[in-house]
Amino acid sequence: MVTTWFLDETPGHSRLWVVFWVYGVLVSQLLFGGILLMFRTINTAALAAVLAAFIVYTAWIMRTVWRNAFNVHNPIFGHMARALTVVWALNSVLVCGFLLLGHVGRIRLPI
Repeated sequence: MVTTWFLDETPGHSRLWVVFWVYGVLVSQLLFGGILLMFRTINTAALAAVLAAFIVYTAWIMRTVWRNAFNVHNPIFGHMARALTVVWALNSVLVCGFLLLGHVGRIRLPI
């Protein structure tokens, strides 16, 4: 499943900068900011559901960037976008896991 998910057989038709900067960076930051705003007022089960939805969104972004990576003039930007998006996805999964563990243990955030 994972190996076929990243195949380039079905390239996307969106511009890379829109997928990377708007969907990947801007919307992800807004969603994660909303999660942090809700952190103290939401119960643990609801937080787990919200974090799971954010991880699903992150996986969709990773796939979308992967498909549209070479819709640019210089292919190096496609490779950079792919690498940065994979690292962002790994970071998102780890941060969401630690936020959930912190919520279970009622660790207060410094914000």
